[in-house]
Amino acid sequence: MQKYKSRAGRHKIAYSYTGEFDAWVPATMQFLGTLMPPTLSKRAAAMLLLVAGMGNEEIVALTGMCIRSVRALRKTMEEQEPTSELFTIKPGSGRKRKTDGIEEQVWAELDTGNYRTHKAVADMLKEKFDIDASVNLAARLMKRWKSAREKSAE
Repeated sequence: MQKYKSRAGRHKIAYSYTGEFDAWVPATMQFLGTLMPPTLSKRAAAMLLLVAGMGNEEIVALTGMCIRSVRALRKTMEEQEPTSELFTIKPGSGRKRKTDGIEEQVWAELDTGNYRTHKAVADMLKEKFDIDASVNLAARLMKRWKSAREKSAE
């Protein structure tokens, strides 16, 4: 039986890997997905697998995380005590908005009142800003616009 040690040399957890993780990891991640974002459910499962002594490639195969994320998680866990910091999604994670930086210009265009449907807004985004926008993106944009206008009216 191997033991997990912190850099200070204290024993934290004793484990022995029996190879039975393959079946419960997807089920655990699915359950955790009902409680938290998918990114965090993957991270929680990967943390358990790291403590259990599983290799990086095996964790990648089971959780769907990228190898760089698993390596970074391993390094973080080795260097510091477990903290709530491991369960936060840092700002800047994820994809940037297509309208990032031009949202005020788009809202000014919406203020003209010429666009009544989501399709019309999507077409305007393509025509005036060269942004390939779906109807759903246009709907989210209009919702943010309406919310911002209601706040400024208060």
